[in-house]
Amino acid sequence: MFKLLQQSFKGGPPVQWTPPDDMSLEQARVEMVGLLAQEEINHHRLGLIYSYVVDKKLAELSGYKDAKDWAHQNLGQVSQSALSLYGTVANRFSAAVAQKFGMTALYLLLTYKELAGLKVDHDEPGPAPIDVPDAKGVVTSKPFAACTVAELRRAILAKRKPTSSKPLPPEAVTLADQVTQAVVSCFQKGDPVRVQLRNHQGEPVLDFRGIPLAKLKQLVAALTADAIAELLAHT
Repeated sequence: MFKLLQQSFKGGPPVQWTPPDDMSLEQARVEMVGLLAQEEINHHRLGLIYSYVVDKKLAELSGYKDAKDWAHQNLGQVSQSALSLYGTVANRFSAAVAQKFGMTALYLLLTYKELAGLKVDHDEPGPAPIDVPDAKGVVTSKPFAACTVAELRRAILAKRKPTSSKPLPPEAVTLADQVTQAVVSCFQKGDPVRVQLRNHQGEPVLDFRGIPLAKLKQLVAALTADAIAELLAHT
């Protein structure tokens, strides 16, 4: 840690960089992945330094109430929640692991670990099994390395919610898919219309979201169309 704090950072204005005219898509991907990896390394280092400030009570020794107060007054460009995230992850995972998986994903893994009682190898967290529910409540076990941040958030939310009394029947899922297709097809491409099936205490519930106020008539027309009436007649 002492060596870390002794490192100097170059000052001065940043050098303006523009992509070369002949950059390929693969070259763009490699460049962006490299920049993202560098960002994770910097965030990990921020976490180590912030944890050092907290552990050594450097802020209190300098007259601040605590490390949060010091950060608030001196590091306004980064939120307290971000610093806490960086510190939590940096204290448990190496910089190499942070670079590979990302600070946010690792923080979510730690949250999931506590909720699920999961054992995680902090040197090799990739294989850790995560129960990921889809939009219909169907759960699939995936290794942490294969999960997106959005999937990790859904897995955490599912662990926090009480389990529904029973799974949705297949016919309800099929009907919901058919109704969704019928409704969405009545709107233009680009309209933010979303129809989502969810399990509410064992009962299938359809949520309609993103309906433009000026197009409410289209929703009513879609729900009263002969096609949907025929579908409901067979339930």
